[in-house]
Amino acid sequence: MLSNKSTVNSIFRNVGFLTAGRIGNALCSFIYISLTVRTLGLSDFGLLILIHSLASTASMVSRMQSWQTLIHFGSEAFARKDLPLLKQVIGFSIRLDTLSAATALVLGIILAFAYGHMANWSQHTITLAFIYAFCSPFMYTGWMNGILRLSGKFHLVPIVDFSASIFQTSAVIIGYALHLTLGYFLFVWAFARIIDYSLYVYFSLSSIKINIFNIYAHAFQNRKWQLAGMWAFTRNITLNQTLGSISGQLATLIIGGNLGPTDAAIFRVSRQIADAMATPAQLLSPVLYPELIKMRDQNNWKGLKKLTFVMFMALLLLSLALVVASFFSGGKIFSFMFHTSIDNASVYISMMLIATACNLLLVPLDPLLTVMNRVRFLTINRTVITFLYFPALYALTCQMGLYGACLATLMCSAAVLASRFVGIWLFRTDLTASTS
Repeated sequence: MLSNKSTVNSIFRNVGFLTAGRIGNALCSFIYISLTVRTLGLSDFGLLILIHSLASTASMVSRMQSWQTLIHFGSEAFARKDLPLLKQVIGFSIRLDTLSAATALVLGIILAFAYGHMANWSQHTITLAFIYAFCSPFMYTGWMNGILRLSGKFHLVPIVDFSASIFQTSAVIIGYALHLTLGYFLFVWAFARIIDYSLYVYFSLSSIKINIFNIYAHAFQNRKWQLAGMWAFTRNITLNQTLGSISGQLATLIIGGNLGPTDAAIFRVSRQIADAMATPAQLLSPVLYPELIKMRDQNNWKGLKKLTFVMFMALLLLSLALVVASFFSGGKIFSFMFHTSIDNASVYISMMLIATACNLLLVPLDPLLTVMNRVRFLTINRTVITFLYFPALYALTCQMGLYGACLATLMCSAAVLASRFVGIWLFRTDLTASTS
């Protein structure tokens, strides 16, 4: 009982660290987005969003979930202080991220040219998108986050993220004062990602006292090393997470292609506002997974089930409160950020927040199924639902505009949540057998 209570306290303490950083980031985000919109206008801001979405999509499609691999296979080695084995697991994760970065760069360049020509962008805008693609390898901090989460250094994460946000806000204020153009703001967005990446490298390696040159040399000198099941686990968990991550980016691009950059910006910001309101709950995922892995290693399945249930009920109550709050305050937040009134803004944000609430309820369910070694089930369900989502999004956007886009997104998130309940029911005997 005492152990479970200590685990819950640890989870909420670490979530508190992450939440403090996210609150600072959210405040900075409100400032720099609103100032960027006022400087560029809604149309050019939409172009910035689309160009950023191209690079983000390239990063999300190519990234492997190295942080989960690191925790899944390195948790026991870290607890035993088995540094040689831990370095091997970290090296495997570094190789995964290096492959991801190279793929992201190539894919980002291809997307910049392909989408730019399809959207009839000017040559100048396509060139800006091409240059911006070079920041896509710096958008993912997989193995660094894995080390920080494994070592419990959650207090360093808000320091890193807030530092990048402070730079971005300060640079945008300068751009606003000097009435600078789209190219400058793209540079600011890109350099903020590079600052974020560099600080993650520094803090993660400092936390375990390993030199960056030594760990990279070790990673590629032992490039054939892997534990049994590492590739299979990484492949399945990556596909599941990637499909969930890229759906938002691709949705923005689909809407931009159909309705134009202005509506794409409205959709993207609606989603960002919904995510911002749900930030504390979203931060449970990176904190909860390491704790469930520890319980698995300790064979504490009873505590694992209890912790999952407590977290699920807490998220359910929070989700209901956020949906009600968004209906009354969403439009006001939208007006502040865009400096203009948007029709049905509260409806868009409420629908996106319901979709976000469905995703929040996955936070305890996905790790539970992962710990039960049911990653393949997660992957198959996510794949089927995501590939149904895109044609539904396109059709509903054409027929109903932004309302249709939000409705399709909500239906997709609800379907994913329903599939997780089905999985828990189908594999309930796994937990029963483990507990007994």
